[in-house]
Amino acid sequence: MSLLRLLKQSDLLQKSSDSKDIFHASHDHSVVVEASAGTGKTFALEELVLELALVERIPLQKILLVTFTEKATQELRTRLRTRLREIVEAAQSGKDWLGPEGTGSCWEIDAPRLEQLKAALMDFDAVPIYTIHGFCNRLIREFAFENRLLFNQQQVDTRQLMEDHFRIFLRSKVLPPESTHSPLMNLYLVHAEGNLETLQRELLRLIPQQGKLIPQWPSFLKMMQSFHTPWKKLCHEDQSLRSSQPGSHPMREAFWLMNLNGNSEKGILSSLERIIELLGSPELPPEECFLHLLQSQPEKVTRPKCAKQMKSGKQYASPDDFPDAQKDWMAALEELERFFTENELVLEKPEQIKKILKAWLILEILPPLRSELEQMKLEKGVYDFDDMLRIVEENVQPANSNGSENPATPLTHAVRSQYETAIVDEFQDTDPRQWSIFKNLFLKSASHRLMLIGDPKQAIYGFRGAEVLTYLEARDSMLSRKDAKRLSLKRNFRSTAGLINGLNRIFQNPNWFESPKGIGYSQVMCGNPEILLEDSHENRRAIHFLEIQPHFRIGRTQLQKLERKKSNPFPKEMMIALNRAEGTDCRSEDDFLKTVSREAGPEITGQFRNELLKTFLQTNRRKPERELAETIAEEVKDLLKRKVLWHDGKENQSSTLKEHQICVLFRKTSEGEILSKVFRRHGIAYAFYKQRGLFQTREAHEILDLLNAVVHEDQPQRIRMALLSRFFGIPLHKLDSAMISKPQLMLHFRRWRSMAKEGESGRLFHDILEQTRVMERELFVSSSERGVTNISQILEYLQQRIRENGLSLAEAVRHLQKLIKEQESAEENDDLLRLESEKKAVQLMTMHTSKGLEFPVVFIFGGFSGDPPSDHYRYHDENGQSIIRLFGIGTPEAYLQEASAERQRLLYVALTRAAGRLYLPYVNVLSGNESTRWMKFDKCCQKELMPSLDPVLEEIHQQSEGKIPLRTADEFPFSSSRIILSEMSNEGFHQEHLENPVQDSIPNLEVELANLLSRNPLPLKEKETPENFIGRLKKNSRGFVVTSFSRMQQEREKGKTRNLNELSKPSFLDFDARSEEDFEETREPDETESMKPESTTGVLEPISTEAKLPGGVATGNFLHEML
Repeated sequence: MSLLRLLKQSDLLQKSSDSKDIFHASHDHSVVVEASAGTGKTFALEELVLELALVERIPLQKILLVTFTEKATQELRTRLRTRLREIVEAAQSGKDWLGPEGTGSCWEIDAPRLEQLKAALMDFDAVPIYTIHGFCNRLIREFAFENRLLFNQQQVDTRQLMEDHFRIFLRSKVLPPESTHSPLMNLYLVHAEGNLETLQRELLRLIPQQGKLIPQWPSFLKMMQSFHTPWKKLCHEDQSLRSSQPGSHPMREAFWLMNLNGNSEKGILSSLERIIELLGSPELPPEECFLHLLQSQPEKVTRPKCAKQMKSGKQYASPDDFPDAQKDWMAALEELERFFTENELVLEKPEQIKKILKAWLILEILPPLRSELEQMKLEKGVYDFDDMLRIVEENVQPANSNGSENPATPLTHAVRSQYETAIVDEFQDTDPRQWSIFKNLFLKSASHRLMLIGDPKQAIYGFRGAEVLTYLEARDSMLSRKDAKRLSLKRNFRSTAGLINGLNRIFQNPNWFESPKGIGYSQVMCGNPEILLEDSHENRRAIHFLEIQPHFRIGRTQLQKLERKKSNPFPKEMMIALNRAEGTDCRSEDDFLKTVSREAGPEITGQFRNELLKTFLQTNRRKPERELAETIAEEVKDLLKRKVLWHDGKENQSSTLKEHQICVLFRKTSEGEILSKVFRRHGIAYAFYKQRGLFQTREAHEILDLLNAVVHEDQPQRIRMALLSRFFGIPLHKLDSAMISKPQLMLHFRRWRSMAKEGESGRLFHDILEQTRVMERELFVSSSERGVTNISQILEYLQQRIRENGLSLAEAVRHLQKLIKEQESAEENDDLLRLESEKKAVQLMTMHTSKGLEFPVVFIFGGFSGDPPSDHYRYHDENGQSIIRLFGIGTPEAYLQEASAERQRLLYVALTRAAGRLYLPYVNVLSGNESTRWMKFDKCCQKELMPSLDPVLEEIHQQSEGKIPLRTADEFPFSSSRIILSEMSNEGFHQEHLENPVQDSIPNLEVELANLLSRNPLPLKEKETPENFIGRLKKNSRGFVVTSFSRMQQEREKGKTRNLNELSKPSFLDFDARSEEDFEETREPDETESMKPESTTGVLEPISTEAKLPGGVATGNFLHEML
C-alpha cells in the first residue's frame, strides 16, 4: 500500500524557532499543557494520543485518558473513534493525504501502523477513557484482591446511608447519659433550638471534606473541668462582696458611678446585670453557668469604654479607681474573660451562642460518626461516591520503608502493568486526593508517562472541593523532573480577532489573577480569521458595554430629613434651591448637577458636589437590574430583527443568527428568574440550560399532596390539601362547602384509590389529568408551558420507578417525598427540568453551567449581589493546608482573598464563552468621588470586573467627545450605549406589561378567548365585558395561593384607598397569581438559602392609627402556629 500522510495540526506537535520539536514523545515523560479557553484543548489531546500511538507505537489500550465529566468522556470517545475511522478508510482507499496538505511535520501511515489502528478501531470499546470516579470505580471492582475488599462490593448513596444510620448513631453514641457527648447534645437541643435535620445536613456535607477543622476546642467535658476553678473564684469574690455590702449589688453601684461612654453605657450595664443575676443563681448546673456567662459578653464589663471628660455626679474615671473589693471581683472576672479568649470563645452578639454549640457538637461527633459509617460500609461490603477516591488513594500510597524508596503497592503494580501513559484532562478541577493517586501511580515511576492538561484560570469549583493550589503544586512537582516539559496553547480557534483583542486588553489589567501566584494571563492570538459576526449597526463592536446610569431624585422626604438633621451639610441658600427643585427626577449625573445648578448656581453646586450626589442618589439595586434585563431583551429582539450574520469559520457561508445562538449568563438562578419573566413579556423564546430542581418545584409539592390524598383517602385533611392545589383550584374559603356540595370529588378519590390497589398506576395518572383538566387550566391561567411540562415529567418519572422497581403507589409517594426533602437524590439527569418545547430559544444559564460551551453572542447579566454569609469558611493557611473554620469572629482574610480570586476565574470562564460579540454591564464612578461607584456592591463578580473596564470606558467617552481621534473597530473593538433608568414603580412596571400583550411567538390568549366567548352567551355580570369575565375566571380558578401576613396587610390598606372606579375593574393585581418560577427554589451548588431573590413588592405601608402586628418572619411564624 502507498503511504498515507496526515499533517500534524496542533501547535504542540510543531517545531520551535530553532527547528526542534516542541514536544518530543520519547524524551518528554512529565508534561504539563496549559490551554487557555478556546485554544483547541480537546483537538490537541487527540493529536497527542495519535503521536503516542503512531510514533511511540503505544497501543491505545495502554493509554489511560481521564476527564472530569461524563459529557467530556463521551465527546472524547466519539472524536477519537471518528478520527481513527477516517484514517483507516483513507488508507484503505489509497489516498496520499488526509486533511490539509503541507510541508510541516506529518504522520506516515504504513502497513504495520494501519494494522495497529484497525485493531484499535475493532476493539475501541476497550480503550480506557474514564472520568476520575469511573476510573477509581473500575480499580475497586477489577482489583478487589489488591484493594483488600470483597469481590461483590456495591456502590450506595451516602445520603441514604446517613438517613438510615444517623439517628441510630445519636441514640447509641450521643444521647445516652453515660455518653461523653450527652451534656453538649442536651445544651444544643435546649439553647440552640437544635434541629436534627439541619445538623444531619451539615455533617453530611463535612464528612467527605479534607481539611483541618478549627477552632480546635477540647472536649466539652474537659473545657468544663478547666472552667470550674476560675468560676468558683468569681463566685467566692461575689459572695464576699455581697456579704460585706448588703443591699444593691456593689458592682452595680460602682458601674453607676463610673464615667461610662454614653454610646456604650447601655450595653455595658446590660452585660453586668446578666453576670450579677447569674452569680445570684447557685442552683444552675456548671454547664448552664458556662453558657450564660459566655452569652453575657464579660469583655464589655472587664474593658468598659469610658468618657474622656468627667460627667457630673460620676466618681470613677475607670475600673482602676474602684475600691479594692470591687477590684478583686473585676480581677476574677478578667481571669474568666481571658479563659474564654484563649479558647477562642468570644461572641460578637449573644445570639452566636447557638453557632458555638453547633460547631462544638460537630467537632465532637464528626470523627466518631465517620468511623461508624466506614465500619458499617466495610461490614456490608458497600462504598459511596467519595469512598472511591479514598480507597484507591489508600491502596496506592506506598507503605513506610527503611530503604531509600518506598516499595510500590500491589494495586500500583497492577495498574502500571496495564497502562504505559496517563493523560488527565481538566486537571485544574482536581483535589489533593486525586493528585495523590496519579502521582503515586505514574509520576513516581521512571518508565511511565504522565501528562496533565488544564487551565488554572478556569478553576471554578472550589465549593465542590477542587483546589487550584493543588494544581499549582502538581505542576511544580511535574516540572521539577528532568524529563519534564511545560507546553501552552496560545491560538484561539473559537472567537473573532476583535473579540480576542478586546479580552486580551481586559485580562491584562494587573488586577486580574494576582492570587494565587503562578496563574497569570498570557495573550492569545486568533487562530481562525475566518470567524466573523456581521452586523449593520454602526455602534456595535466585538465587546459592547451597557452603561447603567444612576438615578437622582429630590424628594420631599429627603428634604424634610435634611431640615431636621442637626448636621445638615447644606447651607440655607442651598436648601431653598433644593426645595424649589422638589420632585425632580434625573436620569444621569450630568442632568442632576445641571438641574441643581440652575436653581442654586454653578459655584455653590460645585462646592457641595460630593454631598449632593451622595444625598440624592437612588441606591435600589433591583430597579437597575430589571432595567438591564429589559435592555437585554430589546437588544436580543433587535439582533434577530437586523438579521445579523454569523460565520463560524468552518462552513463555506454565513448564516443568520438564531435564538439558540444567543446566551445570557448570570451568577445566581434568582437572576435567571428575573430574566425569564422579562423575556416572557417580550415574547422571546428562552430555555434554561440544564436547570436542576424538578422535585423542588411547586408542581412536585402539589402532586405529592394529591397522591397522599389518594393513598390516604380516609383522612380528610389530606383531601383538603389536594383540593387546594391547582389540580382542583378550589379557593380556601369555599373548601368546606365544596366537600359537601360536590360529592363527585370524593368519588374521584375512591376510584383512584381502587386503581392504586389494583396496581394500575398508568391508568390512575391518566385519569387524574383527564378528570381534573389541570393541563388545560394551567395553560389558560398562566399562558406558560412550564407547569404543564413539570407535571408531565414528574408523573412519567413516578410511573417509570413504579414499573422498574415494582413499587406500590404508597412506596412511590414516600420516594417522591424524600426527593422533595432532598433526603434522596434522583438518578443521573432525572432532576433536570425538561425543556417546555423543541423550538429554538435563547439560552439562559449560570456562569458555572456555561463552562465548556460557546455561543456567537453572549450577554453577562447580574452578579451585583454579594456572596452569601457562611457559617463554615473553607480556605488555606500560609502553609497551604486546607482549613475549615466552623466558628470565629469576622471573615478570615485568606478566605476573602480566595473567594475574590475564584470570582475572577468565574468571570474569565463567562467572558470567554463568546465567539462573536460580548455584552457587558457597566456601572461608572461618581465624578464627585472617584473611589465610589453609584451602585453599591461588595464581594461580588461585578466588583472584580469593573476596575478593568474603567480605562476602556474612559477611552470610549474621550473618543465620543472628540478629545482623542476615533479608532477603527480593528484597532479598538469596544463600543457602548447608555441605559437610562425608567421611572416605574414595581406595581407600575407590572401593570404596564399586563396592558401591553406579548408579541410574535406567544399568542395573546386573552384576546383570542374573548373573541371566541363573545359568540356564545356567557354568565356575565352587569356591565361586564368578556375580557373582565376571563380575568374573574382566572382569579376564581387560581387555586391555593401562597402569601404572607405583610402582603395581606398591604393589600387591605390598598383596598381602603382604591377608588370606586378601580374597584369595578377586575385587576390581575388584586390577587397573587404567581408563575411557576415564583415557587421554585432551584439554586446552584454554591448558592445558599441567603441567596434567595429579595422581595420586589416595593409597596410603602400607608400611615395608619390602627394597632396592627408588625410584618416579618416572626409575625408570620406566630400566626402560622396560632392558625
